[in-house]
Amino acid sequence: MTRSFIVFVLLVLLLPCAVPALVTESSDQVLLNQPVDDDVIAAGGKVAVNAPVRSLIAAGGEIEINAPIEGDVIAAGGTITLNAPVGGKVLLAGGVVTLNSSVGTNALVHAGEVNITRSATVGADALVSGGRVFHYGEVKGILTVSSEDFTSAGTERHLTYKRDNASFRNTILGILSLALILFSLGLAILGLLAIRFAPEPYLAVEARVRARPLLNVLAGMGGVLGGSVLGVLLAVTVVGLPLAICIFAFLFAGLLFSTLFVSSSLGSLIWDRLGWRTNAWQQFMIGFVILQIAFRIPYIGLILLAGSVCLGFGAFLFVVSGCRLHFSG
Repeated sequence: MTRSFIVFVLLVLLLPCAVPALVTESSDQVLLNQPVDDDVIAAGGKVAVNAPVRSLIAAGGEIEINAPIEGDVIAAGGTITLNAPVGGKVLLAGGVVTLNSSVGTNALVHAGEVNITRSATVGADALVSGGRVFHYGEVKGILTVSSEDFTSAGTERHLTYKRDNASFRNTILGILSLALILFSLGLAILGLLAIRFAPEPYLAVEARVRARPLLNVLAGMGGVLGGSVLGVLLAVTVVGLPLAICIFAFLFAGLLFSTLFVSSSLGSLIWDRLGWRTNAWQQFMIGFVILQIAFRIPYIGLILLAGSVCLGFGAFLFVVSGCRLHFSG
């Protein structure tokens, strides 16, 4: 159940690729109080949608949707509350999820506690998993529930219920699965923000990824190993601790962005083969989804992850080195 849910999350991230533009918001509190005739990506401690938007991808501690959404909603957070109609499908993952309005098509919800109130209506099928599930609304299609505690006082065309036996191992796996979902969504948002606000350096590294892939992989391996050893040696001397911190910060930034650079390169290759002209963020999204799915293949996924990290980090090192030589010249 958990594995299929994660794969479905990554597949649904493809949904924004069909539109030509997007609006990004990121701060401690994101309050959307003006209508946005576009797709919105928001991340913050609290995200509140108080005016209509076309579609929404959100990540945060508390997410409230208080205005109609024309398209789909993808959200991950601690508390998610849906108080306004959604025209498309919803994909929600969090600690506590409350459906208090209508959903146009399908609903996929994974949370510690799921509340489907009397005001909630799901236009098609609903797949719900969580520790506790309370169903008082209406599901016009098939309702599939997997939980330890299920209260059903609503209506549905057909109900399928599977009781999950509580165990410490299942709890840990559930927490790790949710953390993985949130991390993947955060990486996607980070890549989109980088393309939006720093397109030139980002695309320079992305172009380097495709230029000399084998050399980039070797440079990436050497950079990770050499930088780690050098940082540890400097940290041991105490005098070199500030420099060691800078080295580790540089390594962290490069490794964090490495798979994002490779995602854009993969997406660019795919779109070029298809002969389609697309924006940089659309190329990134298709490549990101494919890579995230590939990383979860047993055994092979670890090899692909290591190769992608070395490839992206090596390209990052070459571009940074080129910038240093350019400025020194």
